[in-house]
Amino acid sequence: MKKELKKDQIIGAAGIVFSQKGFHQAKMDEIAVVAKVAKGTLYYNFSSKSKLFAATVTQGLNKIMAQIKEELESDLPFMAHLKGLISSIVRLYISHGEVTRIYANEMSSGIDEQVLVEIKGVRKEFINFIEDILKTGEEKGYLRPLPHHLSALAAVGMIDTLCGNHLDDPDRDRVDLIIETVFTILSIGLVAEKNPTDSQIK
Repeated sequence: MKKELKKDQIIGAAGIVFSQKGFHQAKMDEIAVVAKVAKGTLYYNFSSKSKLFAATVTQGLNKIMAQIKEELESDLPFMAHLKGLISSIVRLYISHGEVTRIYANEMSSGIDEQVLVEIKGVRKEFINFIEDILKTGEEKGYLRPLPHHLSALAAVGMIDTLCGNHLDDPDRDRVDLIIETVFTILSIGLVAEKNPTDSQIK
């Protein structure tokens, strides 16, 4: 138990350092200082910076998924369920800002292939999780019969972008507006029900 607490302490510190400095600029010495552990303890738990980086991102995303699943245990109608899902993802993305920033900024910056494979694996689990929810919505007649995988990718991509923008500039858009925007686009789209004709636009 004590060992797990120590690991969590190190991963929490790593999230802070990696999000501030990026994978390449972050130093294991700095992470040990922030975690308040000896350097030997750090390497005992994680033999390399790459392994610590992978653990930081995968544990963060797994924690987000676990919390979302817990929050969505309900008998609500599907559309309320969908809005709850979006709300949970957005709030958890923002509250776990260190992991969100790391994932968004580091995925294409020359990180070890083995590390990328591990991170992409947990990311795939997350996409599959969203995909299953959208598939259920289609089966119940709430959603259009679109490719579930593409719909899940589009939804998560939009949330990634809006949450990343909020983390960069927290004063620009309120969290509730982000949730409402994503839900509106996914549920009814951008086009107004009564829209001007082409001749009026011209």
